Amino acid sequence: MSPASLEPIIRELIASKREGDYWDFKAKPHENKGSLLHDVLCLANSLHKGDRYLILGVEDPMKGAAIVGLGPTEAGRKTQSNFIDFLRDQKFAGGNRPTIKLITLILDGLEVDVLVIADVPAKPYWLTENYTDGKRLGQQVYTRVGDTNTPVDKSADVALVEKMWRQRFGLDLSPTERMRQLLREPAGWDVGFDTKRNAYHRSFPDYQIKRSATEPFWEPYSHSFFNKNSFLGMAEFIYNSTILFELEYVYLDERRLLLPAPETEQIALLGHEMHYYYYDLSEPAGDFFTFLTSKNPTLESRGSTAPFLVFRDKANHQAFRDYLSANQIKLADIVPSKSAQLAVQALQRDGHSPSIDLLEIDRIGQLYSVWRGTT
Repeated sequence: MSPASLEPIIRELIASKREGDYWDFKAKPHENKGSLLHDVLCLANSLHKGDRYLILGVEDPMKGAAIVGLGPTEAGRKTQSNFIDFLRDQKFAGGNRPTIKLITLILDGLEVDVLVIADVPAKPYWLTENYTDGKRLGQQVYTRVGDTNTPVDKSADVALVEKMWRQRFGLDLSPTERMRQLLREPAGWDVGFDTKRNAYHRSFPDYQIKRSATEPFWEPYSHSFFNKNSFLGMAEFIYNSTILFELEYVYLDERRLLLPAPETEQIALLGHEMHYYYYDLSEPAGDFFTFLTSKNPTLESRGSTAPFLVFRDKANHQAFRDYLSANQIKLADIVPSKSAQLAVQALQRDGHSPSIDLLEIDRIGQLYSVWRGTT
């Protein structure tokens, strides 16, 4: 998550002038580490599905949720490394700690720190040793309901703790949601697509992937590899005997690289329509992409790389579209790579004249690399 994508979320929460089960305001940094740890535990164990936010530099709603900001030398203000080191030093059950990221926003000219606690299905989090620093935390499970934290001398209701465990093991998900979660954890699957078409999850064998036979096909990106031969098939994602969803997959470079079929984006740039291929990791095809690329995240085959862009979610994708539109002069000045030029020459030799231009895709890809380096 970038500051640009986080800012509208935080502004909306501030405008609500209330706190909730996944966000908490603090005008100043915590006076003691016990209070900080308590807040992090409560937010991390919230049953909310989505990221949680500890927002530092905003007054309590009882005082109007005014933005007061934090100074550069504010007492108790922490960096991301400070937060990570602090959590690493605590005795969490099973070594299972919340995943965090600190993002500083400039709101109305003032700095506001937002500690983002990721929505990871690893609840409940709790300590295996008592902690005392201003507040005395025990070894029970804390959570947050509405705008209220579990008191430090109490424990979350048993029913809430049970729901946390159900979330941890995916028992609260629909079969489709569960399938998508399992795809994002490829190590749990019995899969050997080099020799087999099908795969199943070792712990939950009712979840299976069945691939069809493939047929030769062609796309401009086929020529991005040493061998242009490409093949297209359909993968079924099955729970028991029910097909939950289907996705196309492609073999590239004469079956050396297996990927989901990418989406194609069309965007007006430099006075005409340009294209690029991409994956959205928040979509089912993005889960399948994570599954298939766990051992080859570079998308390479024999030194050639698939010209596909990867986005975390729709907001991340939109941010790139906005970046492209705002940097068309930079785009026009980019020289296509030698590999892209060779691919176009191969296309021409084979008599192809596609509407999708590999040189433009390469230039967009180079600008994407620059953008990724700044986000």
